[in-house]
Amino acid sequence: MDRSVLNKATSADDTPTPGYLYTEIAKATFADITACQQLADYLLKKLERDNPHVKLKVLRIIKHVCEQGKPDFRRAIQKKAELVKACLQYRGTPDPLKGDA
Repeated sequence: MDRSVLNKATSADDTPTPGYLYTEIAKATFADITACQQLADYLLKKLERDNPHVKLKVLRIIKHVCEQGKPDFRRAIQKKAELVKACLQYRGTPDPLKGDA
């Protein structure tokens, strides 16, 4: 998996992730036997960060890859479902301009 694509897709700024990156990441799960597990580990590690933009982007990527990628990726994410469920309780610091909206 190309880390530069993943870093661009999960950047900490508030710009949305380009749509073509979702498809590119989902296709990468079919490339290698270990690609699914490596991608799942990387995204779950990013999900532990305290930045709300990163969390949102990672959750959207996980959703898209679960729907479009290899089924092995979904199984790898299901094994660590508690990390995804922890995002339900996440409360970040309010944005100085936008507040908590």
